[in-house]
Amino acid sequence: MFSKLIKKYKKFKIINSNKPKKICSCYNIYNYDIMDALNNGCSGINDIRKTTKAGTACGKCNASLEYEVYKALKK
Repeated sequence: MFSKLIKKYKKFKIINSNKPKKICSCYNIYNYDIMDALNNGCSGINDIRKTTKAGTACGKCNASLEYEVYKALKK
């Protein structure tokens, strides 16, 4: 029974891994915007904040922003 649930969960995770994920609600910044900024010359979190303004308004997204940058730079 659990093996079927695990298989369904893995399929769900694979399907939803390519969907855009909103990082910053204040400026409407998604994970692909962060990837674009990194591909266009940003080298860290401060550069991305300057370029996209993500994490500069209310600050709730700072942890998500840092995680996305870490994940992208790790690749």
